[in-house]
Amino acid sequence: MVAQSRRAVRYWALWTLTVPAFAVVVLVDLAAVGYAVQAFTDLPSWRGLDVVLALTASALIAVEGARRVENRRRRGGALHKDLAPAWMIAAAVILHPALAILVAVLLRIWWRIRAGKCIPYRWAFSTAVHVLGVGAAHAAFTGTRDLTGDSGLGLVVSMAAGALALVATDTVLCGLAISLIIPGSSWRETFGGIDDLSTDATAATFGCLLAGASLVSPWFAFVAIPITLTAQRALLLGQLESEAQTDPKTSLSRVDWWRRRTEEMLRTARTQREPMAVLLIDIDHFKQVNDRHGHLVGDEALRAVATILRSAIRAKDVIGRFGGEEFVIALPDTGIDDATVTADRLRNAVAASPLAAMCAGVLDDPDLDPDTFHLTVSIGVAVHPSDGADVDDLLLRADRAMYAAKAAGRNRVRLAADILPPTRVTSQPGTPTRPRPDRSPARPDTALDHQIPSPTVAAARPDRSASAADRT
Repeated sequence: MVAQSRRAVRYWALWTLTVPAFAVVVLVDLAAVGYAVQAFTDLPSWRGLDVVLALTASALIAVEGARRVENRRRRGGALHKDLAPAWMIAAAVILHPALAILVAVLLRIWWRIRAGKCIPYRWAFSTAVHVLGVGAAHAAFTGTRDLTGDSGLGLVVSMAAGALALVATDTVLCGLAISLIIPGSSWRETFGGIDDLSTDATAATFGCLLAGASLVSPWFAFVAIPITLTAQRALLLGQLESEAQTDPKTSLSRVDWWRRRTEEMLRTARTQREPMAVLLIDIDHFKQVNDRHGHLVGDEALRAVATILRSAIRAKDVIGRFGGEEFVIALPDTGIDDATVTADRLRNAVAASPLAAMCAGVLDDPDLDPDTFHLTVSIGVAVHPSDGADVDDLLLRADRAMYAAKAAGRNRVRLAADILPPTRVTSQPGTPTRPRPDRSPARPDTALDHQIPSPTVAAARPDRSASAADRT
């Protein structure tokens, strides 16, 4: 038994940390233990256990009631915010630090029981952060109250100071640990974005209100449960909006949201008299991927191409999935020369990418031979204002140019300016469907031809791209 315990300790994830990360984790844990011991040593009496019971019980009911919502919320990365600190803020404000620590530890123990598997050192570190946060909140509350007094406004300011201290302690210590444990983390992944800050502000505000109500009677904490559940559901709003705008298969924008963004950009381009380009991109012979390797490989290849395209454009460019194996990109403040360079860069990036390795790494499919599993794209380019005055016109011209690229042999870029003018198509205003393009071939003497030889999927059928109807 002792030998097994030693082996278990030897394989703790704690020992895999870098020296700076290990030092921060251990120092925070030791500081929390030392502060807790001092707080319980200075505890004059156990008066206030009824408040501890009320806050802990109401918090557990609120946590369990919101569990389905929390499971629904996306957990991206190591940072996750919720409203649990509100109960700790209330405890830190109205209780002795030792009793406030007791509330925080009880909530963390319940979380550990309900969470099932977790990394022990991370749970211990999070618990230590909450203990130190409770101490910081109590110190800030009492210090500010000594300056402002116990008047109505002074008490509110003191509570706000305490709430701010707990949130700041949690943000700084967790952010520091994440930056050391996961090197290369962005500022948003480390300290959170606007949504995370809003969650902290909600928890701080609710904690102050809960503290004020508990000063009247600790059992008011149970009245706050429905408010907490409603606030937890409100945290889903941003995620639901993002999901409504995002294609689930590629994580790119849906075409309707892409169109709204592009129309806004086009209005800005008209006002500022700037050019704007639209690229329509289609994966060549994509149907053969599904036929030869199955739709799981096809879906993974689609995601891989989407990742390549998204990583090769600017932050202000807007990319979306147009449908099937087609993608569309709006390039603001981009003329024909820059649009051509961008299109060529995207085409080369897809042709040169190790798609077999990207897909096999996810699917563990040994049949994906990197020497034969390749994909290329054909790209049509249309530029405002020369190729169209609205989004429908630009899509129409870019679509014709993309068909011309396929007809010329695929893995090419074609400009709408080099294609014969399209037949005018009448459509209802505001109709979201794509106009039917004129699929006449490009003029071989003027069409822009950019090609780097790159094999398509192994053993592909003979190229029938002279017929523009073949769009696989």
